Amino acid sequence: MLVVLLLFVALVGCSKETPAPGSSGQADSEEKVITIAHMVPLTGSASSYGVIIRNSAQLAADEINAAGGVTLPDGTKAKINYVAVDETSNSAQAIEACQKAISLNPIAMLGPNRSGGVLAAEPLWKEAKIPTITDGTSAQTTRLGNPYTFRMQISSEYWIPLLVKTAIEDFGVKRPAVIYGLNDYSKANWDATLKPMQEYGIEPVTVQTFNDGDQDFSAQLIEIKNSNPDAIFIYAYTPEVGKITRQRTELGMGDIPVFSERAATDPAAVDLAGPENFDGMVASTTLSPGDPQFADFVEKYETTFKQTISGSHTNHYDSVYIIADIVSRVGLDREAVHQELLKLDYQGALGHYKCDEEGNLVHHMYTQQFKDGKWHVLRYEEYFD
Repeated sequence: MLVVLLLFVALVGCSKETPAPGSSGQADSEEKVITIAHMVPLTGSASSYGVIIRNSAQLAADEINAAGGVTLPDGTKAKINYVAVDETSNSAQAIEACQKAISLNPIAMLGPNRSGGVLAAEPLWKEAKIPTITDGTSAQTTRLGNPYTFRMQISSEYWIPLLVKTAIEDFGVKRPAVIYGLNDYSKANWDATLKPMQEYGIEPVTVQTFNDGDQDFSAQLIEIKNSNPDAIFIYAYTPEVGKITRQRTELGMGDIPVFSERAATDPAAVDLAGPENFDGMVASTTLSPGDPQFADFVEKYETTFKQTISGSHTNHYDSVYIIADIVSRVGLDREAVHQELLKLDYQGALGHYKCDEEGNLVHHMYTQQFKDGKWHVLRYEEYFD
């Protein structure tokens, strides 16, 4: 009888209640936390803007916590536990990073950054039923039938037509050349280019490709030079954007304007190209540091981190605030957070976010031009399907 009693006591003493998603699993008398796991490239070829992505989200978490945290529906307080997990912008590593992020039992996840990583890892958060706010701009990332995938970027199907419109209507481009990398992100941008060009009655004079990791683009650029273009569209990751822009000047094409997308807004692209070669670059983005309404945020970020801001890598500042706002209304209930994201309509510091039927949250976009060391707004458009 004594043995049975001792066994019963031991079993009761060892049992623990499963913690709520995103919580610390601590007793009510102790501080509760809201865990947000962020798959972000802190090393690898995307680390230059990966740091900006992380800093932006961390800034929001720090601000919320400094203000006392999030007030839950029951009146108790919870602090944001923001955890960055390095995914190196590599598809295989994105899977490993996602597994690690899921093991943290988060209320929600952010990332991965590139479309390839999103496509590789999304089955994992679908199975785990964790709402995940991603970055990839390929239209396919939100068309896989995964109700837990959301996107904090504009699909290339929208911002590339705006880039084409700007090039043709504002700069009079008639003979564009295109060069793009053979990866999901860059190919999606190229796929979104031809139709709007054809609507203006324009065809590229040449289309060149390259492999990820290439350093020398002279062969492709010579082909471009021989085609006598009046503009060059570059679709690539940040390192390649900078190098191609510089090498085009070295081959005597410095007077040919360049058009690109969010990868070009990373300050590292300017450094790699050289400011004198980058001057005049036009890029499409979801945020423009040149828009006066963001002046306070830009100053706050650059003062805090002593780093120049990027035009398309700060949106997760608002992602953290969105999650905090939802948790303040529904508590530490992951599925309730998911349901609120599906009907999101939220005004953040960096824009207005509204969820469409594919899980896209961002519906505003800019084209901007880099002149005299700063980005200047050219066009602004909104859409909502």
